Order: sequence, then C-alpha cells, then structure tokens
Amino acid sequence: MTSSFSHDTSGLAETYDRVSDYQLEGGKKLVQALDLQPGERVLDVGCGTGRLARFLAERVGPNGRVTGVDPLPERIALARAHAPGIAFEQGTAENLGAFADSSFDAVSMSAVFHWVSDKPRALAEVRRVLRPGGRLGITTVVRELFLRTTASQVIGPVIMGQPYASRVDLAGLAIAHGHTTTELVTLVVESGLELGELHLVQRVRTHPSGEDAVDFMQSSSFGNFLGIVPEDLRTRLRGDLVAAFEARRGPDGIALRDWGARLVARRSAS
Repeated sequence: MTSSFSHDTSGLAETYDRVSDYQLEGGKKLVQALDLQPGERVLDVGCGTGRLARFLAERVGPNGRVTGVDPLPERIALARAHAPGIAFEQGTAENLGAFADSSFDAVSMSAVFHWVSDKPRALAEVRRVLRPGGRLGITTVVRELFLRTTASQVIGPVIMGQPYASRVDLAGLAIAHGHTTTELVTLVVESGLELGELHLVQRVRTHPSGEDAVDFMQSSSFGNFLGIVPEDLRTRLRGDLVAAFEARRGPDGIALRDWGARLVARRSAS
C-alpha cells in the first residue's frame, strides 16, 4: 500500500475538523513567522477544512485575499461551508496551474509538506506563484527524531507484534514521507528559494482518550493511518492502539511529544 487521497470520507473530514486544534495552533505560529500584512494575498496549500485559512483571512483583513487549495473534495466542501467568503479550490501542491505567476505575497504549507509526493515540483510551483520577495512557510515532521516521539514508542511495539508484523506497510505513516532537516534544507535551496529561518520545535499534544488519539491520526492522514495493515486487520489494530494509548493516560489525558520543523523561505527580490 502507498498513501492515497482516495481513502478520505466525509466522516473523516468532519472528525479532522473537530480534533485538529493541535495542528491549527502550529499553523498559527507559522503564520506569525510569515509576518503577514493587511492587504496581502496568501495561498494556503493543503488547507484541509479551512480552519487556518480563516485565521489567515483575519490577519490580511478585508483588503487582503486568501485562497485555499486541497486535493480532498470532502475537506474542500467543509471549508466552503464554514467560510463562504474565502476561495477554496480542489488541487495539489504539485500543480498550481490555476494561479498566475507572481500572484501571491505568501504561501502557507502547514502540516502538509510531508504528504506531497513530488516535493521539488511543488516547491517550483510555489516559487512561480510567489511574487519577488514573497515568503513560503512550512511546518513538517522531521525523520531523524521519529523514534524518540511518544507516538512511535506506543505504535511501534503494537505493529511489530503479531498478527501485524509480517503484514504492515508503513507508507500510511506521515513520517514515511518526511525528510531529515538536512534534506529539507537541500530541497528548499535547490528550488531556488532563499532559506530565511529553520527551527526545530518540540511539540506536545494532549488527547482526552485513546479513541481521540487514534481518531486524530486516522483523520489527519486522510484515512491512511490504519491502512498500514490489510483491511481485515484494521478493526483489531484500532482496538489495540486505543488500548496502548490508554495505558499512557495521566490525570490530564494522554500527552504525546514529538518534534517538527518550522521553515520560512523567500523568493529572491531580484
């Protein structure tokens, strides 16, 4: 199995809209790093259900313009329903052909870059649609610290045991599509963008239950997470993972620690 956009459903989209506060907060910090100004034009690539796009619209004000792009029709439908004043289009990071050259002041890619199949092509498209001096902001997973994350320490022993070990395909995990920080910098620099800043950020998200933790992982991966095993094992895997996360529950819930990269780059003004 490989990760796919075809596993998403309206139910998963609605779940993600409900449980994605953690990613929204990370997106808001990325927006702060982009230093948006009133009146600017912003493209939100991988906009999902549009929660960050609504925050972007507040930052650029009534004279600015925010456009959201996502490959998942169920999430675009929710985004349009929740924010009719923002333009949302179905599309991928690798093909921004609907937008003219130099048509945006900033591009946001919050918690999406690791899912992009052709990252060099996506960065080339971002560079094309940015005006000279325009900024790109990315948050993404970092591969070199994955084994230190709480999620890895919970999920690993489960999927490496029986009956999963011989039937697991890790392509449904976000980290399988991520890069090391060195690889990330190389991708950005080779795209012709100028690296402005890169931060490695420790993050902690808290879930009230094991069910909520698995719901977040399944919905944020648009249905790919439980697809790491064949269909006949997915219900059992969900139950085993819920139990494993519940074993971590403390007085304040289930705290999961990981690390992510936050990056800002620019298109040269010349």
